[in-house]
Amino acid sequence: MNDQFFARYSVHFKKVARTTLCIGKVTFCLGLMFTAVVFAFFFFPANLRYHVTEVFSFTSADEEASVFLGVLIPQSGPYQKVSNLNIHWEGTHRIEKYDHVNALKLSTKMQANEYIEAIIEYDVKLRQGKISWESPLEAFHLLPQSGIESDHYLIRGQAADLMSAVSSNEVYRIYSFTSDHLSYSQVQEDCISSSALMSYEIGSCVCAGYARLMVALSRASNIPTQMVIGFLYPDPFVKRGQNGTLENPGQAHAWVEYNSFGKWQLADPTLGSGIWKRIYFGRNDGRHIVYGEIEQLSQIVEDQKYWARKSANFPLGDQDCFRYTASSNSDGISLSPLAQIKKGWDGRWVNAVVVWMLTTFLLCKYREKFISPTISTK
Repeated sequence: MNDQFFARYSVHFKKVARTTLCIGKVTFCLGLMFTAVVFAFFFFPANLRYHVTEVFSFTSADEEASVFLGVLIPQSGPYQKVSNLNIHWEGTHRIEKYDHVNALKLSTKMQANEYIEAIIEYDVKLRQGKISWESPLEAFHLLPQSGIESDHYLIRGQAADLMSAVSSNEVYRIYSFTSDHLSYSQVQEDCISSSALMSYEIGSCVCAGYARLMVALSRASNIPTQMVIGFLYPDPFVKRGQNGTLENPGQAHAWVEYNSFGKWQLADPTLGSGIWKRIYFGRNDGRHIVYGEIEQLSQIVEDQKYWARKSANFPLGDQDCFRYTASSNSDGISLSPLAQIKKGWDGRWVNAVVVWMLTTFLLCKYREKFISPTISTK
């Protein structure tokens, strides 16, 4: 009687164990497949293409008026390609070329109760993956700047502490410290006022504070760096759909370009404060588009504003937005700016599909090893 009971119990136990083992192996295979696909999507090299449409709508009151509009358009660079620039505008325009941006200057005369639009379109190709490039070093890459107090004793002391640690990558150590030391401010909106020293002492800031602190610590460690300004294009995993509205200062962004072993690379200590720190160091994620180094870009912006103020007395739109400046000789003109980003080709999906197919093929080929249970029911 006992022998029959234990025999039946043993067979039942083996069946349960066999089923459990089979479920466990299937779960392991699905988890392995999911991990491989996610890794391929975010880490494998890929090209992403966007079409940007910037629309500036002017509405006049019951009188004639002249309007003036200056717009900064990014140029092609080490990790971006800008092409197919088209300008739809009823008035006159000219383009002034700088190192990293094109400065558009548009003007026209509006009739009473007239509505006109300036439509500027261009294509952008950004690369995801490791990126490095050669560019000359300049003196300011190692010197203090406004808001970058690399000569302050607190900054120099912290830099010395970081350099005393045992590590083969000094820049990454500074990047990692900056990301961990700071927290993102939910109340501060001014992305320009955060200095490196203030951010270091308070421990809370927006993206400019992260970038300035990393630059200050790097320069205090004799590592050439610069803070750059640009935009962080919306990701469809965060923003619904393929279209995003580019608003300033909401998606204006600051990050760092550093020189290591004679090559320039980029790092984003703000986004690096998340769980995937490595993904934003030494590589682009296919969303960062740069407009230029902070002080050089600021000078271009000031030149644009001076031109607009000299042309007319009444400023229009958001005066804190670096992307555009506008003015009119009448206070009866209203301006509504809008930028739409439509993502087109996304090479990350190709990587994900290829890895999914390859992983599926390998799991099917070796299914006896990966899935078939090894517990015998005999």
